[in-house]
Amino acid sequence: WFKDCISLLLELIVLVFLIVFSNSLIGQTKKEKKQLKKEKANKEYVAIKELINSEEYVFNGTWLTAQNGMRIDLSSSSNQMEIKKDSANASMQFFGEVRSIGFKDEGGIVFDNIIKDYKLAYNDKKQRIQISFNVRNKTENFDISILVHKSGFAYVDIFSSHRSTINYEGNLSSIKKE
Repeated sequence: WFKDCISLLLELIVLVFLIVFSNSLIGQTKKEKKQLKKEKANKEYVAIKELINSEEYVFNGTWLTAQNGMRIDLSSSSNQMEIKKDSANASMQFFGEVRSIGFKDEGGIVFDNIIKDYKLAYNDKKQRIQISFNVRNKTENFDISILVHKSGFAYVDIFSSHRSTINYEGNLSSIKKE
């Protein structure tokens, strides 16, 4: 009986030993996981930089935050701003205040015109990209500011000459060829 207990105990010790050491031999160390995560982030950042440098990309808004803090889910409708070389085209929902008497609201943020003062700044350390430009439609001027993260997630702030500021969250991607 004693022999069987000792034998069983030795088998358990060997089994525990194998489990503990097999995980460390097979699995990745924290350092290796951290390195892989860093490499993936670098690849994402390089890809988003290439997309922005192509000067042909689209922002797809998924969330809107109005001046009063109200957040609206935009995933059920199209809210896009397309950048093609020196022009911008947008059709995005607007929930906010109009600040100009006699201003004729088109129902949203809508423009299709030449970009002015396009600026691009890279923060390679934080892997973020800041884009800013001005564009106008028939009745108002827009100052656009876009903060892009390495994954393509972006914040877009739109400052209008006739409306309250509005903020969008979404993703940058390549323009789909038709």
